[in-house]
Formats: sequence, structure tokens, C-alpha cells
Amino acid sequence: MSDHSSRAESMLVKLQNLDDLLTLAGEVIITSSNLDLTYKNLQQLHLKAEPVPREAVDAAKDLAGASAIISSNLHHLVQVIRTVDLRDLSFRARRLVRDVSRKTGKRILFEVEGEDTTVDKTIVEKLYDPISHQLRNAIDHGVELPAERSAAGKPEEGRILLRVYNSENETFVEIEDDGAGIDMEKLRAKGLAMGLVQPNEPWTEDEALELMCTAGVSTAGQVSEVSGRGVGMDVVREQITNIGGTVSFKSERGKGAVFTFRVPLVSAVNIMDGLVVRSGPYFFAFPISNVVTTMSVGRKQIHTTLQKGEMVKYLDHLLPLHDLNYLLEKERLTDEGAVVSVLVIEHKGVSVALKISEFYSPQKLVIISFNDALSVNGLSGATILGGRKLGFIMDVPSLIDRAMGRRGMRSAKKMAESAKAAAGRSEKATASAQAAVKADEKGKSAEVHESADVITDEKREETATAMQEFIVEVEKLLPTLNGAIFSLESQPDNVEELNKAFRLYHTIKGNFIMMGLTKGGTTIHGVESVLDRLRSKKLDMSPEVMDVLMDGAAYIEDVVRQSKAGSWKDESGETIIERTARILPEEKTGPRAAVDVASGEIRFSHEAAYRVIQYKKLKTPIYHCFIEFDPGKQPSFLVACLIYKRFMEVGDVLGSLPWLEELEKGSAENRIRIQFASNLDAALLEESLKGILTKHYGAQVFKFSRFE
Repeated sequence: MSDHSSRAESMLVKLQNLDDLLTLAGEVIITSSNLDLTYKNLQQLHLKAEPVPREAVDAAKDLAGASAIISSNLHHLVQVIRTVDLRDLSFRARRLVRDVSRKTGKRILFEVEGEDTTVDKTIVEKLYDPISHQLRNAIDHGVELPAERSAAGKPEEGRILLRVYNSENETFVEIEDDGAGIDMEKLRAKGLAMGLVQPNEPWTEDEALELMCTAGVSTAGQVSEVSGRGVGMDVVREQITNIGGTVSFKSERGKGAVFTFRVPLVSAVNIMDGLVVRSGPYFFAFPISNVVTTMSVGRKQIHTTLQKGEMVKYLDHLLPLHDLNYLLEKERLTDEGAVVSVLVIEHKGVSVALKISEFYSPQKLVIISFNDALSVNGLSGATILGGRKLGFIMDVPSLIDRAMGRRGMRSAKKMAESAKAAAGRSEKATASAQAAVKADEKGKSAEVHESADVITDEKREETATAMQEFIVEVEKLLPTLNGAIFSLESQPDNVEELNKAFRLYHTIKGNFIMMGLTKGGTTIHGVESVLDRLRSKKLDMSPEVMDVLMDGAAYIEDVVRQSKAGSWKDESGETIIERTARILPEEKTGPRAAVDVASGEIRFSHEAAYRVIQYKKLKTPIYHCFIEFDPGKQPSFLVACLIYKRFMEVGDVLGSLPWLEELEKGSAENRIRIQFASNLDAALLEESLKGILTKHYGAQVFKFSRFE
């Protein structure tokens, strides 16, 4: 069993969409059955050399039409199922803006438009990093300080707008601010100084963006903690480009700037709308989104220049005309008449014309992607056309790069990726060979180990399935939790939202515990304790308290994200624990010097008390141990600290008398009592501890008992 199965991605799906999917699947089966019957009837007529009746032709036509409609609806529904709204992303963006604005001392009115917009889930997950970087930049470098804004006649509070909306095939993400805007002349001067801009070149926003997206280019006076994190516009554009998108911006000095990300509406590319063409003996399919037009051009309309070769006129512009076959390093097309079929394609504002042999109708195509071993520059995959003909899916960006003479970078990247994949396969093959040799050497014992491994894999798969169920449940609760927290920011006395947030944190904490994330549960318990004190009016809402609530939600999101990726380790949220410790009052323990170590009560911290409850639920044994020792020439507190650390090696120490902080301050006699939890065998534990403490730490009295 591969590791991939245990890290399978999951998402929440509306039940109605699944019902519709099931209905469409049934219709596909029915249509397929009818098509099969029609085929058999037509085949019988063909074998008998009888004429095909009109009814049979009409039936085949109707079935073909029905099949096309159903497959289109099925494809659309699968796309809808893959989409999610942007509420979670907007909550994360709000937390980010709140945090950054406080660090920079800038007042920000942050607004989100279009958080109900649905976007492919895979794309949403890849949008947050570039969006967060642009938000940081907008606050740090765009919006001015309150005094500067006031002097410029602006409101002291800056405004940042995150707007998301869909067109027919694309999602637009706009990040707009009313700050100082981009200093185009300062940016140009930077480019001139670095030799990246020529003095006589035109200077437009497109050129400015190219310069901003060059690694190492920045007009910031100094690197700040907020936006100077090693992620520049070059990385942002690369992230957007990797999901098939583009970046653009508009800026007006003194009034602000708006950055726009254009990304595909859906990232699933196993089915596409394509225009099929023939070029000589080969068939190629171009994504409809990259097709500008098709033309039939007389040979006299083709212009030939010394520098650019053949050119063809389109909308008052001359476009370079390339033989598609020759561009793909095949034989040139032969002259097939006085009229030439021309296809015009475009990517990122660059258009080229291609000379082909014949056009076919646009159609939906199932893409068969090339694997790592087969990487052909200019092609992204293959497809099966009508009549079982093989067609090739065009990689338009690579093809245009070829046409414009920009082959090096993209080809080198693909070669590097292929080499990396090949190296990976080689390593796997080597590892398999080594494993085979070892198995042969070990003989039957290897078979026993193999059986044990199979059992382990089965258990891991069961555990992974259970973990996934808990994670899906937590993911389902997150939007409601985020909504409750942001409601409390504007309405801190809203009892309903307080109770809702408390219940949600409590439920999520329980899921973490069931997943075995004890430290995660402990972290969330601190946030839950803060909410409990808010509910009981023992604590007032403050910026520090709101930080804890928001940090808790962010921590949960990280757990969900990393658990789904199979990379989460049970780690405490140290910042959250520190903040809750500052907010929650210390336990009132009275004068500790008067406490009798032998009989006094061990009082637990909030965290330890929570762990005690969880250990009882899990039926993990909790023990008491009382030790009197002779420190000899060593200070008593030092020996007591060493004993305390010995117990930490065999279990989870929940508390002690004297308290740990007193031991560390040097306050201790020759006695210590420790309460701890451990899954080790009780008899073995008692015997081992007694022997070690007597031999190394001068233990004279050792009392060991189980706490009920």
C-alpha cells in the first residue's frame, strides 16, 4: 500500500450535488446501453447489405445528441462539486490584516467583496500565499501612517479592498488600497541603476511589472519585519503562473494601487473544450481559451520579410506566420492550393499565426497527460478523436515560446523536471533491488518481517481513515468558528456568539484528542478556558484576548492543512499557550512554605488539570510517588530537580510538591512528592524507579501508589 492512500485529499460536498451526480451517472448508463443497441442494429443491416432506414439514422442522431448533453452536464457538475466559497480565505486574510496593521501602527479598514464566490478548491489553497503577500505590501508600503495621511488630506484610516469575482472562464482577485501608489519613476531609476531598463525604452505598467517581478528588485527603503520575508513579486507571479494565471496592476501616485490576479475558474484539466486541426498527417487540439480566430488566407496575402520571415495581417496588425509542423520539428506542409488555412492563437497578450491543413469542429476532449518520462516541448498530452484517431494537446505557452525564439528557459525547466523524476525512479529501483537482495539473504525471516509490515500497513491505513474523518469534521466546523470570532470582535458581549465559539472550540479539542494530538488539544484547551471566563464575566474582551481567539483558529487551520498533507506532528502552539498564561489568573495556592510535602495537595495548572481529565478518559494510569532522600554534599534543591527530571523520562509529570518553580529557585528540603501519568507496567515502573533513586539520589523512603 502506497503512502498516497493515507494522505488522500478530501473536501466537503453538498448532498444535493452527489444526488445530481448519481442521476447523471444513471442517464449515462442508459444512453450507453441505447447506443450499443443502435450500433448492433446498424451492424446487422451492414452485414446484410441492406439500406439503413431513416428511423435508425434519426435514433443514432438523437442518442448522440443526448450523450453530448449528458456528458456536458456531468462535466459541469463535477466542476461545481470541486468548488468552494472563499469564506475561509477571507477569514485568514482578515486575521492577517489585523495583525499586520497593529505591528505597523496603521489603521486599516479592510473590506472583502465576493467571499461567496466559488472557486476550484485546489486553486483556493494556492491563492492564499500570493494574496497574503500583496496584503502585507499594501499595508507596509502602500497605506501611509496616520499622520502622513492626515497631512495629505486623507482619512487617517487607510482602506484595503479584497474583491473576488468570476467571469465565464476565469476568477479575478483584486487587492486595492488607497495609499501612496507605486512610485513609477523611483522604480524606473532602480531598473536603470541595475541595468535592467534601457534609457530610451517606453515605460509602461507592463514594463514596471516585469521589473517588479525580477528577483532582487525593490524600492523599499529598508526590509521590514512585515513584508520583507524573502517572498517578492517574482515569487508571487510564479505562484499565480503555476496555476495558469496572470498578474497585472494599475497605480495612481498619491491615490493608491490595485493588483489583479486572473486565474482559471477550474483547475481540473482532464476534460477541455478544444479546437481540432489537421497539420499534414497529424491532428492537434488547441484549448479554446487560447484560440483567437481561424482564417482562410490567399497566398498573395502572406508577406515575407528578411528579419521576421512570413507575416499575415490580422486586425491591422502583422502577425508572424509559422508552419505548425515545422515548428514542432516535423516536415513542412506541402502546398495544398491557393488558399492557406491559418489559426491565430494567443497567450498573455502575445499572438502568433499558424499555418495548418484543415479545421475541424470544436469539441470536448478527454486529456491523456504525458508522464515524466515523455516530455515533448510544445505538447502537453494526447487525446482520442472520433474514428479512434490519435490527437495531441497543444501546450500553447511553450508553442508560442518556440515561435518567438524563447525556447531555452521552458525547455530547460522541463528537462530538469524530467531528469529529477528519472532520478527518483532510479532511486526507487535501486532501493527495490537492495531490498530484494536483503530479502534473499534473510530467507524465511524476511517473509515473517514482510507479513509484519503488511499488518502494520493495514493498521496505518485504518488509523489514517479515522484521522481523515476527524479532520473532515474539524474542517466543517471552521467556517462557523471563524464567523463567531469575527462577530465577537465587533460585538464582544454577544452571548450567543460566545457560547457558539466555546462549544466549537470544545468539540474541536475533543477531535484532536481522539486523533491522538494531545498537545494540540492542550493548546486549544487554553483558548477554551479564556472563552469560559469571558462567558462567566470574569474576563473582559480586549485586543490581547481577541489575539488568542484568532490565533487559536489559525492554529486549527494549520493542523487541518498539514494533517491532510500527512505532515503534521503533534506540536503545541507555544505563542497561544504563552498568551493564555498571561491572560488567565494564576492559581491562588496560599503560603506555600507551610505546605506539608507528604500530605499536602498537589494543585494543577490549567494545562495539567486538562491533561488529568484526558488521561482518565483514556484510562492512562496516574501515580503518586513520595521520596525522602539524603542529598549528601549536594544542595537539596539540585537533587530534587534531578529526581523530577528522572520522572519526566518515564511519564508525563502533572505536578509536584514542592512546585517546580520553587525547585528551580532553590527552595526545597530533602523530600519531594510527584504525580505523573505513564503507560509503563506498574510493577516494573515501581521497581526501576526505586532502584535508580536509591542508588543515584540517596532515596531513603520511597512510597509508590496509583491515584484513583
